Parts: sequence; structure tokens; C-alpha cells
Amino acid sequence: MSLTISLTTDQVEQRFLALGIPSRFTEDERLQFLTTPVVPSDRQVFGFPTPADNSALTLSNLRAIVGVDPTHQPAFFDHPWYADELFMATPCPAGWHFLTIDVLPESVSQPIDYVRRLRAEGLELPLAVEIVLMLFLHYEGTKEQLLLRKHTWCSDLASLGRHVTVGAFGRNGVFLSGHPMGFSSRGLGICGKMHAE
Repeated sequence: MSLTISLTTDQVEQRFLALGIPSRFTEDERLQFLTTPVVPSDRQVFGFPTPADNSALTLSNLRAIVGVDPTHQPAFFDHPWYADELFMATPCPAGWHFLTIDVLPESVSQPIDYVRRLRAEGLELPLAVEIVLMLFLHYEGTKEQLLLRKHTWCSDLASLGRHVTVGAFGRNGVFLSGHPMGFSSRGLGICGKMHAE
């Protein structure tokens, strides 16, 4: 097991507070998430819990909270294509989230179907909101921008049958894009999502 980063409920709440995100944990949730579950992986993993109070944890709300001003990071890259997309309203599910910190090297330049090969390792596609929360929570604690030059495929669907990708979290903010199923790019891969034992 190589759990590189695991945030406590207190750390998540402190970073949410600093970002202006109003979600909070109940006392029962604090007890529930007191111990980090075991995630069997030899990959670098970022783990964080989210509360049932997740109404603010949608991409649309996060964008409204942190904004699109590249001089105030973290931020979203402002692009009109995603404004009315349904995936922007998907809340981050409550519970633990375990994601690989970077795209898996073997998944780079592969179309989204490559995830079928990763399922044997217990990996699946993350939600776009999970990736954005990982990027923002890590940035708020360290000022380091993960996925600086890479994007990850996500499980969310956009209009016209496209799949959402998230990444390139640089000086212009985090990019949300949409690509058809057979698309591939040298900077696009998969940040694997895994579940605890």
C-alpha cells in the first residue's frame, strides 16, 4: 500500500473554509471517518472524505465559489461550453474518495475504453468533481498544482456523447473539456479511482 496523502475531516474542513466552501461534517461523520480505510495499491494515492452535506460540492457551485480569475488560484478556466451541462450539477458523493495523484503512465494517449484494462486492478473512472476537489484540496494545503500538464478521463458524460476530462491545472486554472469516446492525446490518461477493502 502506498497511500501518499490522506486528509482527515479536520483538514478537509479547514481547507473548505479557506476556499469558502460551506460543507461541514457532523460529529457522527467525524467518528465514521476517524480511521482511513486500507486501499491496496502500489500507486501514489490521494484520499479524502466528504460529508453528506454535499449540496455545495458540485462543479457549478465550486466554480461560483472559487471563481475564474487566474490571478487567484485555485480557479476554473472560464469557458462557456460547460456552463449548462448536466454534469456540472452532480454533487460529490459522501464518503471516502481515493484517487491516483497522477494519470497512470500506461493510460496516457489511450482512449477512454482503456479503463477496461484497469478494472482488473480495481480501478475505475473518477467523477470530474472528485478530481477537482482533489486538485483544490491539495492546492489549498500545499500550493502545488497536480495535473499541471495532464488531463484525466472522467466517468461524467457531456452533451453530444462526449466524455468529460479534467486537468491542465496551471496558471489559467483547471480545464474542463469534453471529447468523443475514441479520442486520444499525449497528455490525456486516467487518474484511477479505487475503493477501500
